[in-house]
Amino acid sequence: MTGILFFFLLKKHLLKIRNAESKAKESDRLKSAFLQNMSHEIRTPMNGIVGFAGLLKDDDLSISQKEKYLSIITQCSDQLLNVVNDVLDLSLIETGNIEAARNSVSINKILDDYYNTYSATLNEGISLKLVKGLSEEDSVIVTDEVKFRQIVNNLLSNAQKFTENGSIEFGYEYKQSQIQFFVKDSGIGIDSKMHDGIFDRFRRAEIETTKTIGGAGLGLAICRGNTNLLGGKIWVDSTPGLGSSFYFTIPVNIQISDKNIPINIDTDEPIANNNCILIAEDEESNFLYISEILEESNLEIFRAINGQEAIEIYKENKKISLILMDIKMPVLDGYNATHKIREFDSDIPIIAQTAFAMSDERLKALEAGCTDYIAKPFRKNEVLSMIRKYQKK
Repeated sequence: MTGILFFFLLKKHLLKIRNAESKAKESDRLKSAFLQNMSHEIRTPMNGIVGFAGLLKDDDLSISQKEKYLSIITQCSDQLLNVVNDVLDLSLIETGNIEAARNSVSINKILDDYYNTYSATLNEGISLKLVKGLSEEDSVIVTDEVKFRQIVNNLLSNAQKFTENGSIEFGYEYKQSQIQFFVKDSGIGIDSKMHDGIFDRFRRAEIETTKTIGGAGLGLAICRGNTNLLGGKIWVDSTPGLGSSFYFTIPVNIQISDKNIPINIDTDEPIANNNCILIAEDEESNFLYISEILEESNLEIFRAINGQEAIEIYKENKKISLILMDIKMPVLDGYNATHKIREFDSDIPIIAQTAFAMSDERLKALEAGCTDYIAKPFRKNEVLSMIRKYQKK
């Protein structure tokens, strides 16, 4: 009897070891596939950036060729930035170093924005439909706008990638104190055995199609992480060859009048050339970039290479009407410099400009005393729009 009992215990133990070994091998295989895919997703746009930047050195290029090369470099840069952002977002979610913010958000306006964006980029053979379950006034809720936008954009991006023709429909309906959103497509579909796994990191539903369909494969993992942070859940209903329907929920506890929604001022009004701006930036390339952006505005520009110098320059030059404050600087960082400036001046607009482009950085900047926040890398129109918003009239 002892021998029989020992045999069954040993057999059970061996099965556990084999199962653990099998899971470890599967994990290693997924990690290897993920790293290979990441290498492809990073090196491909880098090849375009490095290659066409080198071609621009040719003095015999025509204007049309230069414009074409610059357009390709810009597209590759955007592609690379999206990959980097996905990796950083997933890392923050998995380590728990991120929290959901609470903002007044008009979900109808956000979905309208995405409808207009994707209508312009979808293939001719794909129709797009938007369904809104609440009126404009009732669609204002309290949630994290950045995370909500990430979820919707990732799901729509996937629908676009995997739908060659047919239709994409997205929207929401109000159900028992929560809003249920959906993104449905008539694309290639997903096998039922992958319905749970596709939300895991390192996993894609179609390893074999990685060569023809781009993407790092992190979008759905980020969607699940963000949905959990917002207090909801996400799932999929899909059949191979018949398309996919993704659903996610957001609890609705508070509705706020749309008059409380922050207004983004974006105008072509010229910047008043009697303004003086202080740029606190230690990196030479970043300072030169901002200077080039502002060159046509004929603004007087002061520069500080650290936070302490920014404080001293502003004290000596009261005609400065706005400060672009980098966050990571030597001697004294931008947060502490802003805090010290606020001790003697509560009115000067201070715009945090930083490469710490996480969703909670804006809140940290505002808590430090900054007036607003702009994330690197930023484009020319973003900088000009921000300055117009706070320029001295």
